[in-house]
Amino acid sequence: MPIPMVNLVEFAHTVEILDRIASPAVVNRALHTAGVNRKMLKAGPGFVPYVVEAVFLESTARALGDGHIGARLGREFDYAAYRGFADYVLGARDLATALVRSRRALPLIHPGADVVLQESGDNLVIGFETGLGAVVGRRHIEEGAIFVMNSVFRHYLGADWRPDWIDVIADRSASGATMADMAGAPIRGGASLPAVSVRVADLTALNPAPPAPEEVITLGELPALMGVTQPQTTEDAVRQILRMQLALGDLSEDSVARRLSLGPRTLQRVLKGEGTSFRNVKARFIEERARTLLSETDLAIGDIARSIGYDEPNSFRRAFAKWTGSTPGHYRAAARQARSA
Repeated sequence: MPIPMVNLVEFAHTVEILDRIASPAVVNRALHTAGVNRKMLKAGPGFVPYVVEAVFLESTARALGDGHIGARLGREFDYAAYRGFADYVLGARDLATALVRSRRALPLIHPGADVVLQESGDNLVIGFETGLGAVVGRRHIEEGAIFVMNSVFRHYLGADWRPDWIDVIADRSASGATMADMAGAPIRGGASLPAVSVRVADLTALNPAPPAPEEVITLGELPALMGVTQPQTTEDAVRQILRMQLALGDLSEDSVARRLSLGPRTLQRVLKGEGTSFRNVKARFIEERARTLLSETDLAIGDIARSIGYDEPNSFRRAFAKWTGSTPGHYRAAARQARSA
């Protein structure tokens, strides 16, 4: 079952921007409301459920009394924060190819979301489907997405480019004047998706700053460059959440299910349908984490044990011996010897 998620690079950049728009205190409270913290954002490449970002933005909007916090965020969003994804999209030879690339690579930024293209007379309407459904805070994400998309169009069409119109899901009277002023374009309310209109004739606009041949990035190279792979199954999503929960010190089934907006029984049923269980997924995750930390870091064995949920180092040593037939110390020594060979 597809679970809409967001890459941590976007979430971290969102927090960085809101620290300027609001204050770190307001942002910290909003993060707490969403059930995350700044330590989690530094945990490394990965994803969190998109609903977490939606709740975070809604909490910030309410604290500031700002119904358009998503739009303000989108206007300040630096597309380069997407790293390899941005280089891939903005490295296309023309705007039409850039749109194709953004749709193909979107799962590395927003698994479960989609870019929807629809012709309307002389215009192509580019919509963003979040996959969130009726989630509180969804509107902030949708308004922000409009301005993030606009940054791609302006790369090819110039900084002064403006869309012929913008579609929003809300009734025009609810957001039209403010959004029109912020975007510099007419607003059409009551749409099925947030969208931006681009003239079909503009799709042939060439890249004003194409990459050198040695700088070209292919779609196949992107996952390695970004350090992530698209979650294909619920098991993949669970592993992503376990990685995030390490920073919060809670690897329980209830907490993971809650992150995925599922009940524990539903999570059990879905994983059973994939031929596994939460217990097995968690056990494999912990074992792989332990192996990686032992072979790639100099962390004390006791610290590694505690970081993956073992309060007693001896309990960790017994579990590790059961997994590998070796002690943590011998495993680390063998890994170091293999690297130096």
